[in-house]
Amino acid sequence: MLSQHAHRPWFNYFLLFFGVLCISWSAIFVKLAGISGFGSAFYRMAFGLVAILPLWLRFRKPVTDWHGVKIALLCGLFFACDIALWNTSIMLTKASISTLLGNMAPVWVGFGAVFILKERPGRIFWTGTVIAIFGVAIVVGLDKLAATDFSFGNFLSIAASMFYGAYLLTTRKGRNTLDTFSFTMLSMVSSTVALGVLCLFTRVPMWGFSAPTWWALAALGIVPQMLGWLAINFALAYIKPTVASVTLLSQSILTAIFSIPVLGEFMSLREMIGALIALTGIYLVNTKR
Repeated sequence: MLSQHAHRPWFNYFLLFFGVLCISWSAIFVKLAGISGFGSAFYRMAFGLVAILPLWLRFRKPVTDWHGVKIALLCGLFFACDIALWNTSIMLTKASISTLLGNMAPVWVGFGAVFILKERPGRIFWTGTVIAIFGVAIVVGLDKLAATDFSFGNFLSIAASMFYGAYLLTTRKGRNTLDTFSFTMLSMVSSTVALGVLCLFTRVPMWGFSAPTWWALAALGIVPQMLGWLAINFALAYIKPTVASVTLLSQSILTAIFSIPVLGEFMSLREMIGALIALTGIYLVNTKR
């Protein structure tokens, strides 16, 4: 049905904006749930998996790309590490800052392309990388970096972005003919199982939550994971990547805006300046990735 809108640009941009709007609530729902980062990561994937299952059964195609199946399962493991670290970081720092640092993934994808795929990015990529890292340094605090007083929450956010970069790079390198629904479904199954094992191993609380917590966890799986990324994936089939990339970066800005009335979190002037510098650098990296 969505393919009928391929020649209706306004609908594609609506899907992209709707998707970004949905994923902008990720960090906020994690904060509202208020449980372990590992636990909220598991329930994000579990609820999202249940929500997408009927769509996969309806639209899936026969699986013939078994190499793609292996890549999907590996990507699920990378994504599990990403959201486990990111969700934990959200509980230790501001939702807006954690979201910004999590958006450093394109920079790590660029480095991976250089050292793993042996590609040679141009001057714009390196300029954007330097600008992005400088902006992040301002957000974190140059004085704290000099004193090695680095926030553990910020560190986890950056580590999470590295795993997400590995996810993107692996997808780009290995995925061939596996359809989008099957690839998404397999990677989500892999993530859910990996996160479930992690939660059992670390013995984090997994039940006995209040009703508001369960609602926040369900919303986390349905709104950002299922609705958000499905809308974005469909939109990306018809919108230029360079246009989509700058739109996706608005996630950090929207999260910061929504965090004010919902969480009562405000960014300082220094953090806002650093965020704008970092987003500028990430955008330059995206234009070449």
